[in-house]
Amino acid sequence: MKILIADDSLTSRAVLEHVTRSWGYEPIVAEDGEQAWQIMQEINEPLLLLIDWEMPRLDGLGLCMRIKEHASCPPHFITLLTSRTETKDVVAGLEAGANDYIIKPFVNEELKARLQAGKRQLELQVQYKKAQDVLTYEKQVIENIILKMRATKPFDTKQLRILDNPVEKVSGDIMLSAFKPDNTRHVLMGDFTGHGLMAAIGGPIVYDVFYTMTAKGIALNDIAIEINRQLLEKMPTGLFLGAIFIELSPDGSSLSVLNCGMSDVLIYRKTKLCKKISSSLLALGIIKQDFDEHVVVKVEKDDRVYAYSDGITEVINDNEEEFGQQRFEQLIEQLLISQAGIEFLSDTVTKYRGEAEQFDDITLMELCC
Repeated sequence: MKILIADDSLTSRAVLEHVTRSWGYEPIVAEDGEQAWQIMQEINEPLLLLIDWEMPRLDGLGLCMRIKEHASCPPHFITLLTSRTETKDVVAGLEAGANDYIIKPFVNEELKARLQAGKRQLELQVQYKKAQDVLTYEKQVIENIILKMRATKPFDTKQLRILDNPVEKVSGDIMLSAFKPDNTRHVLMGDFTGHGLMAAIGGPIVYDVFYTMTAKGIALNDIAIEINRQLLEKMPTGLFLGAIFIELSPDGSSLSVLNCGMSDVLIYRKTKLCKKISSSLLALGIIKQDFDEHVVVKVEKDDRVYAYSDGITEVINDNEEEFGQQRFEQLIEQLLISQAGIEFLSDTVTKYRGEAEQFDDITLMELCC
């Protein structure tokens, strides 16, 4: 491993160069901090540094600070040589960016041990970076597979407006829509626990069951039973799916809803909220359960039905205030009154959030009866 030695004393440089070479290092020497900094600009510069505190032009403390300001990956390991023994000086060196220090005069065996510790840390950092790169690549491959699987599903957008704002590339929220052979509409809005890749891996199971069984004309509660069974069988414990199943009759007059651990389904007539359908069932993938507790509602032409993940109502602003259910219901009224595009909802929520971080996926569906 290369080691950069920076010391303005010719004697000290010669001694350090000799002993480090005998310990198996490849020493590169510099007369002061400025020369050391120039060496560090080269390709494959040393990551292990042994730097004297007192040097002309740029001293060891200044060099540490400069390296810290231009942090690289993997980072350097800096051992500071100093005759200063006061605690305030040691603290100043560590705060400037040094990883370790050794007080002069020192015993060679102590220096050898400290450099070996730095070398081990650098080697572990390289191994960690390689493992991280592999995981990042594999994550991207899996994400692309999931996105392609979603893109190939026969999602029917008729009478629907959708919002989809994931935290990561793939979302733990799902939105499915299809028609049975008799023209009955099926919609599934789902929210897996968490977000990102772990939350998205259950999506393909749900897609296949929903679209296959809907195409065969199978009833909504039987679809829910089968999805629940497969999630229990195939998914790890603790990863479950909150879901809203909606069935709209062919003539658009009757709406059947299964709310399984999700926020209230909201039904608006003209511009006013006229019906809320709360959850009466557990999320899917927790326990075996029947799905007979569906709610049937008579609807009129142009009634609007909203299903959404809690990522939209639980948005937190810079003052740590939640957007909340009441504010969200009023926002939908404003949307309907102004006849704005569905993006009005996400734009308003994003503006409310300000500079605060988005913690959860945001998905919303509007179905026009």
